[in-house]
Amino acid sequence: MLLEALTQVWHNFGSAELWLFMSAGIVIGLIFGVIPGVAGMLACALLLPFVFTMTAQQALVIMTAILAVQYNGGSITTILLNIPGTTGNAATLIDGFPMTIKGEGGRAVGAALTSSAAGSLLSGMMCLVMIPLVLPIIMALRMSDMVFIVLLGLTFIAALGTGSMIKGLISGGVGLLISLIGCQPSTGVARFTFGSMYLYDGVPMVPLALGLFAVPEMIALAARGGSLAKTRAVIKGMQNVWQGARDVLRHWRLVVRSSIIGFIVGIVPGVGPSVAAFISYGQAKQTSKHPEQFGKGCVEGVIAPESANNSEEAGALLTTVALGIPGNASWAVVLGAFIMLGIVPGPEMMTKHLDLSITLALIVPVAGVLATAVTLPLATQFSKIAFVPGRMLVPLVLVITLVGAFAFEERIIDVDVVLLVAVVGLVMRIFDFNRPAAFLGYILGSTFERYLFMAYKLGGPLFFLKPISLAIIFIIVFAFAYGPIKELLQRRRGVKRV
Repeated sequence: MLLEALTQVWHNFGSAELWLFMSAGIVIGLIFGVIPGVAGMLACALLLPFVFTMTAQQALVIMTAILAVQYNGGSITTILLNIPGTTGNAATLIDGFPMTIKGEGGRAVGAALTSSAAGSLLSGMMCLVMIPLVLPIIMALRMSDMVFIVLLGLTFIAALGTGSMIKGLISGGVGLLISLIGCQPSTGVARFTFGSMYLYDGVPMVPLALGLFAVPEMIALAARGGSLAKTRAVIKGMQNVWQGARDVLRHWRLVVRSSIIGFIVGIVPGVGPSVAAFISYGQAKQTSKHPEQFGKGCVEGVIAPESANNSEEAGALLTTVALGIPGNASWAVVLGAFIMLGIVPGPEMMTKHLDLSITLALIVPVAGVLATAVTLPLATQFSKIAFVPGRMLVPLVLVITLVGAFAFEERIIDVDVVLLVAVVGLVMRIFDFNRPAAFLGYILGSTFERYLFMAYKLGGPLFFLKPISLAIIFIIVFAFAYGPIKELLQRRRGVKRV
């Protein structure tokens, strides 16, 4: 059966039709990634009405290519404008934009695109190897394990940025509080809705992200005047971009670690690319020889999240195909396309449609490498965005931001939410609170609550007394203790030398 499937896969990639639809997906994914607030999920949703006019391979190839390359485009916007092109690029803000401020935007973009390609390539290979093994691994995870996997993501809130641990935790707590708005999923009890039907489903993600990141930065740029970058002297064409690509090769161990983390997080249903990126950023800072440089324009802080968010998509693809459970929100849309096409993801997909499963797994690395090949030579042109005068850039970005907020659900109230959240984001920016940490807390809040409620209901107060759960708890404790222990050991060594 496997040999027959591989023969069919070889035939598929020898077809001009597959390359045509994959190329279309790459272009669409890059465009939707670059535009803030308009990510691959929306692109796939817009394609759903046209699914009936395509074959299964055509529809799923173009959607997979879109999701595989959206973070390539999003990294450009994130680094040069400090606006996450997609939610999966949020962690790249922490060091990407400071590099632009220092005049190293081209280097940061080169590092981001190259690490994206490397992450896609490595995760695609892992996906192929894991196809026959993933089912027992996923089935071994229980609700209690999911609780602590999500908690592991929350653990790294304190490691983000240059602010204090207290401010990081407070920012994460604010995000958690925002995630509690709406109806409790298990009981249906409304919380903090103030009688508004709009808030029954909680605060939407897209308006929240745009309000936290886009508007405050544009207000700050308008107040400061001038352009994003302070000097033109550091941008030296493709030389600066290729320096970023060489940085990725120099930090290949970090790329491998981040890709593995992203892939594993992607396998776990419902966690998402933001968590993968933030966890990878946290481990990069914890294991770096110079953690004090993170948040100030450190290239490792760009390489780690951009390797992880692309790898996460391969893991999410594997979970969607093997179990019929969407690995993240974007793959939930693709799951709808599966159903519309009469294909049932899960064990049946891994047997009757094994050739299609392997084809989609290969689309991730191929599309990732092609997207980088297209965008890398143009990185210098993209870098010039950083030198556009603020008086021209601010109105344009604000219009794109507000139109993107409205276009997602076509509700004018979403624009009001962007402006309201922007006030909170501006206050956090002024007082140096951690906006990415707040966003991470918001993303993980509802997921953590849902798994915690179900785990407690099934296992009682001692639901965490499971081998995998205890292992994850150990990792969480180690993550908190690693920094202080390392600092203590260094002090002792310094005392002994004296």
